[in-house]
Amino acid sequence: MSYRRAIWVVVALALLVGVTATIQGTSGITAPPGDSDLLSFFFPAAARVIDGQPFAIYAVRAFGDYPNINPPLSIEWMAALMGVAKGLGLPGAAACISSGFSVLDCRALVAFVGFGFLPFVFALGALVLAAIRRLAPDVTPGSAVLALGLVILGPLLYLDFTEWRHLEQPLMLCFLVGGVYVLQRGRPVWAAVLLGLAILTRTTAAIPVIALLAVLLAEKQWRPMLIVGLGTALVAVIGLAPFILADPSNALYSLFTWRSGAAIGNSIWSLVAGTPLSSIAARLDQPAAIALALAAGWFGVRRLGVTSQGAGLWGVMAIGALAVPMLSKLNWPYYAVEPFMLLLVFEIAVLAKSSAASVALSPAGAAEGATDRWRGPIPLVSILFLAAALTLGQFMGNHSVTNGGIVLRLMGVTQFAVMGVFAWGVWRLLGATAREDEAVAA
Repeated sequence: MSYRRAIWVVVALALLVGVTATIQGTSGITAPPGDSDLLSFFFPAAARVIDGQPFAIYAVRAFGDYPNINPPLSIEWMAALMGVAKGLGLPGAAACISSGFSVLDCRALVAFVGFGFLPFVFALGALVLAAIRRLAPDVTPGSAVLALGLVILGPLLYLDFTEWRHLEQPLMLCFLVGGVYVLQRGRPVWAAVLLGLAILTRTTAAIPVIALLAVLLAEKQWRPMLIVGLGTALVAVIGLAPFILADPSNALYSLFTWRSGAAIGNSIWSLVAGTPLSSIAARLDQPAAIALALAAGWFGVRRLGVTSQGAGLWGVMAIGALAVPMLSKLNWPYYAVEPFMLLLVFEIAVLAKSSAASVALSPAGAAEGATDRWRGPIPLVSILFLAAALTLGQFMGNHSVTNGGIVLRLMGVTQFAVMGVFAWGVWRLLGATAREDEAVAA
């Protein structure tokens, strides 16, 4: 089979799976679960935009006083999709919300919005493949098809369209991966814009971006560091400013104040839940994740020789992204999607470069490589991470069934240990390939 044909087969399969997953993800909305952010926060916030209150999205509350903590970009896109859906005769968001999504036709509205986010899955696959090809131009067709398949057929990603309904995650990852890709092509201004948009789509993007900035700082790449750092912050501030100015009390509470006071859930911090240290630990999760991301970037450069132009940057950012499920005080299965994408780019690029170097150094290897263009090294760490994350995803989100106690603590320790082992594995892989990970010309 030719490379192009293999790519199209994977794309066709992914389209079939994606459409099915998007439709299946609507199956339970007539009796919506209590933890659906899409129905409880995203749709009510988008309905306010449609009703002429575009900057009142942070007044939305659910589950008591639980605020809408999601950045605005994906909500605005949902509102635009809902406007198109209304023109096509589908139920309006307000009607579905007031009925508690008990009307069967509301499934069509949810599916339509899901279809509006499905193209970002395929865009993400193309960006991941482009990033790998830039880092390792000699990547084999087999490795390239495998990388594409692990993204656009990835079960972790499609959990966003079924059980957890965080449709915005593929869009955020497009901005994040695209931002790093253009940075490595020598375009820091565009990188800043894309990375800022990533944070405006999902705030978890900020942690791997901090790891990236730590790499630039440790390398003393002052100009790109200032452009990317200040530019990313400027884009985020400009994006959030209208909401803060129009509704300061709700926006500041949702985006900044609420987080520090939220209860500890299924995380490593559950070890001190219910003790005098609980209130302190509840404020430490984000600083701890930021500290780990900074340390990974700084020591990755100073001890392992990571560069901002090499594959090692993606490995450092993967560690930064792993800091979120490791150290967040409340975890959900979809948190594993972001480190997986960064890890995949890093590992396949490193393996492809190592394999190409081995073939070039060995006449026998060169002959074999010429006859078998499809065979390539397997991204073992990425695939093991995928398996572990999917297994954790079967129970990590169901923290309510534990009612606290030893089970909740066991879940938190398990999540921390698994993510920590993979962060350590990425660090070891960085060390093993540091000398081979030289700067790639733009």
